[in-house]
Amino acid sequence: MAEKKKKESFKDQMKMETQELCEAAIKNGWIAGLISLVLTLIFSTAGFFTQSDNETLNYFLDPWLMIDVVLIAILTLFIYKKSRTAATLMFIYFVISKFSQWYDLGTVQGLPMALIFMYFYFNAMRGTFIWHSKYKNQDTELSLEAEI
Repeated sequence: MAEKKKKESFKDQMKMETQELCEAAIKNGWIAGLISLVLTLIFSTAGFFTQSDNETLNYFLDPWLMIDVVLIAILTLFIYKKSRTAATLMFIYFVISKFSQWYDLGTVQGLPMALIFMYFYFNAMRGTFIWHSKYKNQDTELSLEAEI
């Protein structure tokens, strides 16, 4: 009889004890980056063509957010390539931008969504550090063996 694979709990996934869990955390991080990139791109592009009477919405319709689009795109690309620096910068950048946004608007808005993105960016950061410390050399050795 085949042995059933035990479903990993949330706590098991947070341990990142396998290469697959590290790579999944990194993948989730760059996917969160892509989502953030698309949303920022949509709002900043709309800011070129429209204004709103709503001060909060106007804050997000700022064409200067295109700078954020470029920064997020670069960091997301390098998270995809398993860069520890990019993953760390993305996490720090996101946290600072959220606190800045909340300060500018005078209210904490979108906290649940912000916590979800922080979770993915933090785990991507952890995943890149663990992947580089434990698994990078294994992937390099496997690719060298495949060439021979």
